[in-house]
Amino acid sequence: MESLQQELLAVFQAEYRDHLRVVRDILAAGPPDAHGVGEIFRRVHSLKGAARVVERADIESIAHALENRLFRLTDGHQPAQPDDIAAIGRAMDRIDAAMQGAPPAPPPVSSPAVPGGEDAAESYVQVPLSRLDALSGVLHDVLAAAGRQDRLWAELDDLAALARRHADAPPADPAAELARLTRALSALSRERGRLAGQLDRAMLRMDEDIRAVTLVPAGTVFGSLAGMVRQIAREHAREHPSEDGDGEVTVRLLGMDVRADRRVMQALRDPVIHLLRNAIVHGRESASRRRQAGKPPVPVLTLSVRMVGVRLLVSVSDDGRGPDLDAIAARAAQKGLIPPDTQPDPDTLLALVFDPGFSTRPQADHLAGRGMGLSVVAEAARALHGAVRMEAGQPDTTQPDTQSWGTTVTMSVPVSRRQRTTLLVEAGGMTVGLPGRAIERLLRVRQADLRVIDGRTYIPLADRSDSAAPPAEPALVPVVPLAAFLGRPDAAPPVSLPIHDGALSVALVAAEGLRCGFAVDRMREVRILQISDAQAAGLDSELAPGVGWPRGDRPVFVLSPDTLLGRWNKGGAPGPRIDGPRLDGLHIDGPPAGHRPAEPAAAPRRRAPTVLIVDDSITTRTLQKTILQTHGYDVLLATDGVEALSTLRRSAHGIDVIVTDVEMPRMDGFALLDAVRADPRLSSIPVVLMTSRNEETDIRRGLEGGARAYLTKQGFEQGELLDTIRGVL
Repeated sequence: MESLQQELLAVFQAEYRDHLRVVRDILAAGPPDAHGVGEIFRRVHSLKGAARVVERADIESIAHALENRLFRLTDGHQPAQPDDIAAIGRAMDRIDAAMQGAPPAPPPVSSPAVPGGEDAAESYVQVPLSRLDALSGVLHDVLAAAGRQDRLWAELDDLAALARRHADAPPADPAAELARLTRALSALSRERGRLAGQLDRAMLRMDEDIRAVTLVPAGTVFGSLAGMVRQIAREHAREHPSEDGDGEVTVRLLGMDVRADRRVMQALRDPVIHLLRNAIVHGRESASRRRQAGKPPVPVLTLSVRMVGVRLLVSVSDDGRGPDLDAIAARAAQKGLIPPDTQPDPDTLLALVFDPGFSTRPQADHLAGRGMGLSVVAEAARALHGAVRMEAGQPDTTQPDTQSWGTTVTMSVPVSRRQRTTLLVEAGGMTVGLPGRAIERLLRVRQADLRVIDGRTYIPLADRSDSAAPPAEPALVPVVPLAAFLGRPDAAPPVSLPIHDGALSVALVAAEGLRCGFAVDRMREVRILQISDAQAAGLDSELAPGVGWPRGDRPVFVLSPDTLLGRWNKGGAPGPRIDGPRLDGLHIDGPPAGHRPAEPAAAPRRRAPTVLIVDDSITTRTLQKTILQTHGYDVLLATDGVEALSTLRRSAHGIDVIVTDVEMPRMDGFALLDAVRADPRLSSIPVVLMTSRNEETDIRRGLEGGARAYLTKQGFEQGELLDTIRGVL
């Protein structure tokens, strides 16, 4: 049961963030209408039920109080008032802060926690359906290539057998037979080359798609911290009532759409929390001082995420009084970190604050003062092979008047410690790498097929759609020599297209809405490389931010596709833009539902009863599924009534009982019950309603509507669920 509880808690972590994200998006769009209030009510109701499953009574209590307030609005068809909106926001912040809890105890400095180690907790990620569709398409291509490969070997075996027969009994016309065998072998060789190319491209796409599953937007890790910060600031103000201000802060989140390795960002989450707590304490100043400095009346905290080359930069800024360099110097001298009566430069002083136990705060409280927070931040950055830096002021070009305000702490770490798929190409006498994620196609174009329009060269690009419609006119895509971007434009003559043996090798690169073909001398191979920062005097690190080591001590610079396309576009070369992301590969719906083969009469097999669980809470679904599967039931899942009906009507095997929640989007449990009872094919399936709604009117409505049982989630007992299902079967 302990492992089940851990799994449920991990699922609940993802579910509660999804609910809070939706509620905050509704509030951010303006005062919610009746539909918006109803959606918030449903989300809070689901959150309350999920919190009960994982025994988080504190979350359940907050959600229950808010649910009562929202119910009065929905029941009376009243619009949300400003105090209602404020109450919803405060409740979301309280839930967020409760889920964050106190930061973990600082790890020993000598043994920092490394993400992804043996002690890493099991976690879950949400994968877009489009990503799964793409993986299905790639798998389809790989299986098709495997089938072609089998046929290829079979044909080769046939030719080998024929050659052996001719060796034993020479044909009447050996020359003609030899010519026929030669043609057949040549055809097989060409087919093998096409097959190898198809497999290489499919495996490249599969590798990139699988790796992309681990890349998540920064908002999924840091987006929920805003509410926690606001709640911490309010609590800090209550604990220090003598200080000015009511504890309200404005939290800005920038770059939340930046994608990076989930493990890297997750490892930075606790350090970011430390920095935000420090900003609340050390950046706080009186309202009168803020007015005198011309600052906004409410303090502003900013969490920003940026990508620079192959490094992830996570910064926490405040607009408070800024670092006190004199106090830092005095404390450093007291600790023996600098000689007495010396005044090092600001950068040296600010680097000392990351020393364990360093703090300028005279008294410690539960938020700051022990001097361990910043040392934990530094150790976390070093564990990820990164660094951390403190600066005075806010480096925000959008607010030039705030340059001298506050403090900024920036952690710089590699985007991912994972290896990356890279296409190695030769261009202009150099071997460079192109990231596989940005390569849309690899082409071999005959010189006769090139089109020259207004002095610029294009290649025709046929649509690879599998539709039965007549083929469209090929699109024209610009093509330029890659070597033209690798040298110094002011010192090198114009570079011509590298045409070899009457054809052009082209890597079609697409990123940031641009698409262009880059011609190379030769495509060498696709390799999985460990990429590190490329730093050297005179190196164009913007174009080549990374370096890999495919062959011992011979490094290969890996180009940035965004920079490459940006420089091509800035140079004035015209080309069509991409309206949206392309999806390579076919969507596989799976085998159609059909009649199952009959069991032999002599050896009948008993089928395990199948239960369809319908609930919009993934935590509740996971709990019920685990319980039922443990006791021998087959389980199907649906998130609402619409999906449940679809499953019921297309399922290849019978469903023996339905266990459904009541509060769900699109179609609730009562409507699902009515639909099941109205369908002659489904009306015999017993329905069990299991919900948090325990009002007598709801119970009567369910039972009169045809439900065989009505269970409430309050005081849930798995034995009651099992006994109920056995009773209705």
